[in-house]
Amino acid sequence: KAVVSTQSTGDKAFNLKLATIKLRAINVIKDLKEQAAAMYKLQQEWIGDRFKQEMESIKIMCEMLRDVIESEKPLIQQIQLVDEQFSVNMGYKMFEPPATPLPDPPIEMPSPTIFSIAQIQELHRNLNSVAPSGFISLEVLVEMFEAPAFIPEIWFNVTTQQLEEVFSQHLSETKFINWNSVLLSCLLPMPLPSQKQLIATMAQYQQLDKEGNGRLDLSSYAQGDLWFIGDQSQDTFDRLAQLKTTIFALFCDSQYTIDYTDLLLLFSSDPDLTMGVLKALAVVTGQEVEWPQYVESPSGAESGAGAEASMPTKSIPVTLEQLERVISFNKMETESLKNTKEQLAGIFKEVMDQDTGVVDISSILVHPKGREILLRSSSYQLVDYATLILDAAAQDGKFAERISQPLV
Repeated sequence: KAVVSTQSTGDKAFNLKLATIKLRAINVIKDLKEQAAAMYKLQQEWIGDRFKQEMESIKIMCEMLRDVIESEKPLIQQIQLVDEQFSVNMGYKMFEPPATPLPDPPIEMPSPTIFSIAQIQELHRNLNSVAPSGFISLEVLVEMFEAPAFIPEIWFNVTTQQLEEVFSQHLSETKFINWNSVLLSCLLPMPLPSQKQLIATMAQYQQLDKEGNGRLDLSSYAQGDLWFIGDQSQDTFDRLAQLKTTIFALFCDSQYTIDYTDLLLLFSSDPDLTMGVLKALAVVTGQEVEWPQYVESPSGAESGAGAEASMPTKSIPVTLEQLERVISFNKMETESLKNTKEQLAGIFKEVMDQDTGVVDISSILVHPKGREILLRSSSYQLVDYATLILDAAAQDGKFAERISQPLV
């Protein structure tokens, strides 16, 4: 009986504990349900308030946009709708103020006496189309300049005879002219290089000539400096600043490379033929060449390098190949040129140093026949067209009257 009584008492205690736990659990669940219901109600109220605020902000934004659209005016300030907040950012402009337009690049104004770069480029295209070999007959060249499409006004009323007289200055041994010389004359006025400047430019190009083939492409050519510099900061058209690229375009080949030795030989041309020849010799030898002081210069020049009269002429070695390049420049390969080369070779052999195989340039200039061969060519005679035409106008009063604008 005692055992049974003990078991009964334990069961009652256990059941009481279970009942207590159950009651506690029910109370906890009831409390959680009440908290969840209260939170749900609060969330619904918050969502409702948020929705009302968003709709109110959207309504305000729409009314503002409607006013802007109806007024047909730009919306200057930035409007923002971030979450439920609508705002207008007064410090941010939706439309940037119109930028000040860049001024138009200056253009070259036409001149009655000077070829513009555009006219020179047009002349180059025509010459290349008519005479792609680089040589043009005097007659065809005169015909091209009789049409005034691409030439300055001063040329409009020049007669055929006057054109022949002007262009015959380029003639040497044939009736054909290397039209590169014509383009060079059309580039005037421009600074003419000295011997020192030609030598310095040659040294630059030789350094830029990585392949060592005597030619440069445009990118390599652009890295070098010519003997003149333009000022692109000017408000007016800067002709000199444009000439560097124009020179490459005029004298490059079909592969867009340029023979820089030929280019510098071309720019060796000088109104004084003797000075032009000395410049050409400086280009091929890399040294300033003086006219022998004990030999009278045809032009009366004492020295091609500007040395003092009391200074002796320095020794400058030159090879036969260099001399042949000078006398062959801008010339057609004719029988006459072949004979001239043979004569030069004979003179070279006559005065050559047997040990070195070269001669002193002064030996050629002193030699009567050698000097005559070098000065025979008109390749280094720079023809100033404007001066010749103005001289013709001064002698022909009627010609001057036909020019509608002042010549100078």
